[in-house]
Amino acid sequence: MASSNLLNVLLAILSCAVPGIGVVVTAMGRRTHGRAAVIGLLGCVALLLEGLLRLGQTIFLRTIVETVGLREAGGVLALLGLVSFVLATTGVGLLIWAVVARRTPQPAAPGWQQPQPGPQQGWQQQPPAGPHQNPQAGPYQNPNPGPYQNPQGWQQPPT
Repeated sequence: MASSNLLNVLLAILSCAVPGIGVVVTAMGRRTHGRAAVIGLLGCVALLLEGLLRLGQTIFLRTIVETVGLREAGGVLALLGLVSFVLATTGVGLLIWAVVARRTPQPAAPGWQQPQPGPQQGWQQQPPAGPHQNPQAGPYQNPNPGPYQNPQGWQQPPT
């Protein structure tokens, strides 16, 4: 009996440790993830409270039964189960919301500025001049309009 109680306490401690780590990680990520990290932080806090409730229920189960009696202990445990369910559902819902929430845009690095849309300044490519210009051609026009000649050492493929 004592080993199963110890196992239940260890599992309850683990169910507190994971959201506790989540609280730390999301608190550290507030600057980079903005509102999504705050929502995730609230979800982890709800799951941490649920884990603490489960830990307390596991540790004080015997005291609850001795204090209120076996018959009323069922009602107390049902109420604790309902509160645990609400906290767990709220925590998971907040974590899902945090995943799909918009992220705060990150500021640009100090040494780089994002180019602004508008007229381009600087070097502009001029269209090639000459009699071989075709206004209906694509962006590239061959500057040598004569027949194609293979470089030295290349052979023409058989036709």
